[in-house]
Amino acid sequence: MNQSNTHCLMCARVALLLQEDGHPFLIHKFQHSVFVVGDHQFFRGYCMLLFKEHIRELHELEPIVHSALFTELMIAGRAIADTFQPWKMNYSCYGNVVPHIHWHLFPRYDSDPDRQQVPWHHADKFEKHMIDEAAAQHLATQIRSNLILSQS
Repeated sequence: MNQSNTHCLMCARVALLLQEDGHPFLIHKFQHSVFVVGDHQFFRGYCMLLFKEHIRELHELEPIVHSALFTELMIAGRAIADTFQPWKMNYSCYGNVVPHIHWHLFPRYDSDPDRQQVPWHHADKFEKHMIDEAAAQHLATQIRSNLILSQS
């Protein structure tokens, strides 16, 4: 399964996360993806879901993998929503800059500037909200405590 591309930044990040169980940004390793705290916290609770294989397009996935990956995305989104109680959740999957399937999960709040705009509207400010390993580990622990892996 773990096909990777040596030139892909996302493949390198996934490989690192799969090696290190205690990585401070790691929330959970799903079957098909890795759930991590985002490097910046302009939107508190921002996370990413990274597909483990180097696949560029969603339509290239086998239907069973697509369904399982979507379930993982919904579990991740619910954990963020349960942790931070946002006004809205935004899910973003483009792959234009890094051509590897991954999602950006943005919790949005009533207090957000331009809350009805896309989160990328403030991308120029993300760098000013980078977090360190201790802050990432704290957020990962909070989110992990709300991760419901089995649906009953």
